[in-house]
Amino acid sequence: MSDFLYTPEGWINFDYIYDQPAWLIVLIGKRQVGKTYGCLKQMLKRKRSFMLMRRTTTELKTIVSNPKFNPFKPFYPEYKVDMFHSGENTFSICEYSLDNDGKAVQGEELGVATSLSQIAKVRGFDGSVFTDLVFDEFIPEKGVITKRSEGEDVLNALTTIGGNREILEENPRPPLRVWLLANTNNIDSYILNALNLTDDILYARRKHKEELMLDDGTLIIQPDSTKIIEKRKETALMRRVSKNSEFYKMAIENEWAYDESPYIKTMPLKGMQPAWAYDDNIFAWKHPQGYYICRAPFKGHNDCKYDGSRTDKERLAMEWSIMKPYYYAGCCTFSDLRALSVFKNIFDMD
Repeated sequence: MSDFLYTPEGWINFDYIYDQPAWLIVLIGKRQVGKTYGCLKQMLKRKRSFMLMRRTTTELKTIVSNPKFNPFKPFYPEYKVDMFHSGENTFSICEYSLDNDGKAVQGEELGVATSLSQIAKVRGFDGSVFTDLVFDEFIPEKGVITKRSEGEDVLNALTTIGGNREILEENPRPPLRVWLLANTNNIDSYILNALNLTDDILYARRKHKEELMLDDGTLIIQPDSTKIIEKRKETALMRRVSKNSEFYKMAIENEWAYDESPYIKTMPLKGMQPAWAYDDNIFAWKHPQGYYICRAPFKGHNDCKYDGSRTDKERLAMEWSIMKPYYYAGCCTFSDLRALSVFKNIFDMD
């Protein structure tokens, strides 16, 4: 852990994070430790031209329609910033002043606020004006309906907003800087999978690394926020909530919702038989009680190996449709959460 990840008071130090040489910053942690506040304040402080994004239009309208939910309200009066309607399900983030009647008058535009679902409908706009994308709450609370297309939608959004800035022959520019912010809700995220981040996040957790900088300029931060959490443990709510509940583990202990899943188990391969393999990524082994899906490859058996193409994925799902009843009967176990996630994606399971 870096000595600079936290402020002296224990909040996440966004001055330090901002100065790191990363284009993709993934910050996943406990609730109310300063993720959204700290990131948005950097956007205002550094005068970045940014896009604030939420997963759905409903989420976006909720934070816009009620001043109590406005993420820019805590910055007043240092920064007089608000969101103003500027188009269908899109809002301008602007400085403002008050007229004689106390009504907010829109001033300089600093950025825009929109939703992933809205961006997914749009192609071909010029995103070169934006230096940063802040995707807040990109992992929803457990139980919230998600769409399988969210991962692909994010990749398309980053392509559209990023544009050709990095490959222009004249005046090439740095890549769009992307901030992904979320609580520790659910590791089985379509967005994490699409960005190929799940394994790296799980690796950092196993190694107890609060920070992990990858070679491609991705910075993964999973802060313990010990000082703040020790204080929060003594709040009325946390004294009342069961310490064995998923909420407590997420809010206080920073555990993923599936960290203790009964589907996750390490099993010896002795006595097991190869069943099928997918994309040289996950391998299913048959044993008397069911199937074990893991990362351990088997040799030969080319007739039961499927590549990562859509055709082979559909063929695997059809030829091994028996996997669904085995899974629902509790007869499938997995070496890790990534294997479980890939399995559920193959067989179209929620």
